[in-house]
Amino acid sequence: MAMRFILAVSALILPVVAAPQAQVPLFSPPEAASSRGPSLESASANAPHIFNAIHSSMRQWGSSLNHNGMSFFPARIPNNTHLYHGTHTPHAVKGMEWLAFEIEHAEGFARPFRGRPGRPRKPGEPGEPRPGPPEGPGEGPPPPVELSWTETMDEMWTKEDDNDDDPDFSRGYLHIYRTTRPLNKLVYIDGMSAGKTGMGTLDSQDFVLRNVSNGGDGPVFGDFERGQDLCDMGAELGIEGFVRMEMGFEIIFCEFRNGLVLESARERPSGKNQSMEALDSFEVLRGATMRYSGITGQRLRLDYSGMSSAYWYDLNLTNPDANRSDLPRLQDSDIGGRAQMKTDFLNAFAESSVRSDVGNDWQGITDMIALRYSDRLQLMAGNDTSKDAILSEIAVLLNLYVDYGNFDITAAIEKCTAHYLIAAVLETTSDHLIHEALSTVMNKLCTTLFFVGQALLEDEDDISDSSVLEESKLALRNLIDYLNWTTWKECGKCGYDEICFVAIWPWGSKEDHDHPSCMTPSVLAQRFGYWNFPGGGRGPRPPPGNDTKPGADEL
Repeated sequence: MAMRFILAVSALILPVVAAPQAQVPLFSPPEAASSRGPSLESASANAPHIFNAIHSSMRQWGSSLNHNGMSFFPARIPNNTHLYHGTHTPHAVKGMEWLAFEIEHAEGFARPFRGRPGRPRKPGEPGEPRPGPPEGPGEGPPPPVELSWTETMDEMWTKEDDNDDDPDFSRGYLHIYRTTRPLNKLVYIDGMSAGKTGMGTLDSQDFVLRNVSNGGDGPVFGDFERGQDLCDMGAELGIEGFVRMEMGFEIIFCEFRNGLVLESARERPSGKNQSMEALDSFEVLRGATMRYSGITGQRLRLDYSGMSSAYWYDLNLTNPDANRSDLPRLQDSDIGGRAQMKTDFLNAFAESSVRSDVGNDWQGITDMIALRYSDRLQLMAGNDTSKDAILSEIAVLLNLYVDYGNFDITAAIEKCTAHYLIAAVLETTSDHLIHEALSTVMNKLCTTLFFVGQALLEDEDDISDSSVLEESKLALRNLIDYLNWTTWKECGKCGYDEICFVAIWPWGSKEDHDHPSCMTPSVLAQRFGYWNFPGGGRGPRPPPGNDTKPGADEL
């Protein structure tokens, strides 16, 4: 009986049911003839990855867990939106620079910089501000040598006393910029796309958008050069900037003089008054964790109908590191296929930029699905959950789709599959591919639940260790593994002196990535070792006085 049940669930994954609406042709003849183009088959095969990319887009939580992003999205920021920038000068930025959505993120770079004799700064080394062309009159010279990104983070941890009498000392400034018009030509690169690692966080921008050749991981640091390449690449289409994520969301904005106004540039404190003036790194992370569910305030909108993803191409996404097969990589994928993905996205971006508004809210659809099923699936798959409890939950989830006067399980599964997707209007190639992926996910989910319910109803054995009950739970656990929703790693409510911590570049251990948990500052300060830093480094050091024992970063 149990084996028949598993075979029934596997065999009855139904063909995807398209929404009954007028649809434009999915591919033009040249695209259809190209073996390198996107395909419904690839979208279906990678359906849970596409679902999760949409669900986690512009969200710190899911983008930290699925940190090797494989997708691009057109993005828009409305007029009169505040953005922040930390630097060494009070003068407005000219040209390309970085903006943060969160105050603490920018505050970390509004630091007093000191010269470091004997240590020349490398062009493009992370830090604020980044090197560039000579600045115009009245802007003032930069300090002779600026701190690297990691040194900036070190200062935030250690809170060293600053000496205003140091001849190389200069104060930092926190700039507040406001958009003077809608910024409708931005690109969002998903995942931990501002994390400087050799793990694949930079793959999509380096190997697809920048055309970095195969044969290595590409340059990890050198973000100024990366930003220049991206802005140069997008200039023809008028792309204004690139949205990425590290410990918060940022924008590489290509020209500060176009679309922004500097509202204020406030000098930062010396940090001498530790309790009032020093910015604690824990607060930077707290600011990032507040965006686990999104940046809020309608400060940015994605056009999902212009999305492009490596998951709907026939690309080799296998990680050459066998120990991290869970992380997709693009470095060994077909160069021609990557070039096709870039071309397709730029075409989709051009179409998006002339639309008066963004397209379908596919993330809203994934939210409705995950919110309805996520907790109930975990409950049903639990070791101690009874047969009656599972049947009760299935009835809540599926009764809507059943006509008990004319029971037809095939028709019920079709209705369940299409229910949340029916409102989407399929106008673009991206819409069709997303619809295919989400339909595949829903079909597998609905089919599994219907046949678990049917098997349990037909099971005459009411004992808790019934083989049918155990096989039903196995099917539910396999479904959970297939879906791999990020909601299942959430901590729940933490104490007010804690944050729910998942590994966020550059902090965190392997344990924090696999099993996020609530942490206080003293515990979090010792959590390193997950991210692959060039040269084997592990990022900013913990504050003095916290004993970091050998192997502590492997906890």
